[in-house]
Amino acid sequence: MENNLRYDIEEKRLAYDGKYEEELFDADNVLEFNHRHKAVLANYDAEVESCKIVTLSDKINFQSSLGVLRNRQVRQSVILSAALSAAAVGLHGRGSLNSIPKDKITSQVTNSLKRANDRTAAQVMAEVLQTTTEMLPIGEEILIESAITEGTRVKPGKEPGGNPTIAVGAVFGKEAHRASYGMDMPNNVSPLTMGTDVVEGTTKSVKGHHSSMTALFVTEAHAKRHLPDIYVQRWMSGSWFQEFNPRETSLTDAAEIIAAAYGYSDIGKLSSFFLDRPRHYPAMDILNKAGVATPYDKDGDLMPGIILGMPGFNFPDGRGLNSMIGEIGGSAEFAVGVLPLVWRGGQAIGMLTSHSSLTRKDLNPGERWKERFHFTESEFMDIQDARFERKPYFTISDIVNNPFAGGISAFGAITDNIYIPCMKGVEADAENNRVSVNVLMVNSLGMVQVWQFVFKCHESLDKTVKLMMSPKEVLQELRGKELEKAIGDMLDDEHMRRRYRIFFNNEYYPALIPVGNRMVLLHKAVEGLISRGALRKSNQDIVDITERLASHWFINSD
Repeated sequence: MENNLRYDIEEKRLAYDGKYEEELFDADNVLEFNHRHKAVLANYDAEVESCKIVTLSDKINFQSSLGVLRNRQVRQSVILSAALSAAAVGLHGRGSLNSIPKDKITSQVTNSLKRANDRTAAQVMAEVLQTTTEMLPIGEEILIESAITEGTRVKPGKEPGGNPTIAVGAVFGKEAHRASYGMDMPNNVSPLTMGTDVVEGTTKSVKGHHSSMTALFVTEAHAKRHLPDIYVQRWMSGSWFQEFNPRETSLTDAAEIIAAAYGYSDIGKLSSFFLDRPRHYPAMDILNKAGVATPYDKDGDLMPGIILGMPGFNFPDGRGLNSMIGEIGGSAEFAVGVLPLVWRGGQAIGMLTSHSSLTRKDLNPGERWKERFHFTESEFMDIQDARFERKPYFTISDIVNNPFAGGISAFGAITDNIYIPCMKGVEADAENNRVSVNVLMVNSLGMVQVWQFVFKCHESLDKTVKLMMSPKEVLQELRGKELEKAIGDMLDDEHMRRRYRIFFNNEYYPALIPVGNRMVLLHKAVEGLISRGALRKSNQDIVDITERLASHWFINSD
């Protein structure tokens, strides 16, 4: 029997007929932008040729100001970081799985390509922020701490975890400020907090499927808790609702609360987004029976959360995309997606959920659903370490101290985005050495815009792509003296040394403990990453050579 309330969002797509105001950069705007970000763009031998800003919402929430983000260079650098990291993956890694013969595709091959895209995005995203913070004049300086990230956890049978990313604890700023991080900081240096999902929809990125993107936010708010990288069940709406305890609230009761927040008298006007996973089928069945539509996607639940309840977005049946009710996904996606949703006037509740129970092969979907709060000892340790054991649910206010502190979020489209039709994926024009990139921006005032960039490569598109590639791509096929020489050459060059340090931090963070501007290298952790398949054996040589040639980076190498 056909269920008209459950449909693939790719087949029954959202249409948009809401606010659409275009502002085109004139020649002075382009010149000013390129001058402001000259050092960043020089890293990739490129400049902005044109930019169009499409405003989808200018509804101001009046609970926030831009704060430190009123500095245009800082604010735009977040957008540029999303744009250039998306361009890097779009030009070098998008659809990479499609070139592999089908009989050669294994989970190991797929994960290797996914890691490569994470690595590329993390490299460029970090470089843009580090270059920007180094160039800020005295009186306008900032220090950005990474507090939330994705891809670190082990996914049994799927991924070994430890994916390249901008790790929790990474810090961007001038060397003196990084070295004294955690101690007294000069009053003229503003501390900021960062959250990332360097590639949202990584599987989509290697297959070239829709709605893969880079994602980050930067805010003046301080992280109150480290959100553990395990599953989160979420209840989200584009309209604010009072907190409730999901443990004591049925799915249909939650639907009633969210419908009331929108002013709906009937929950049958709701749609509730889910990832297409067996773990969600019991919840979808319950909601469908109550008249709630459950559109789904095969991968990626960050973007739908950002635009929940936005006017102008409608499915063919007339419903908007307005809620998530019990959907379960990654913790980083929750935080990175919820902050812009709250800036827009929405609300979200999350509960930590057991990844181990939800991936058990010996349980059917209904049994998995019932076991979703049956945590393993290891998961309980993660929960306790993050100080989440005292409260069964949380909101964004439990993660950051002031959600309405000045901030900005940005999402760079690697592939065409079906949630926001005007967001096209990265497009290359090799003949004319140009690349176009679209970025969704939501700031703490609640404004929603799409920035449509066209970058011009000075020498060639190929050169720009090479400048964006991670140092790992040069090193991974080298061995012995050739490997040591290549690393030595990178460390001897000032620019390449900075890039190499970012790569090293992004790649080996599970085995690194930052202390000031140096780090402790955990040798047994490196061995553990290799033994579980997160790293190849060749990485041991890269780590050993780096520790020897750059001993001043490491505390335990004195």
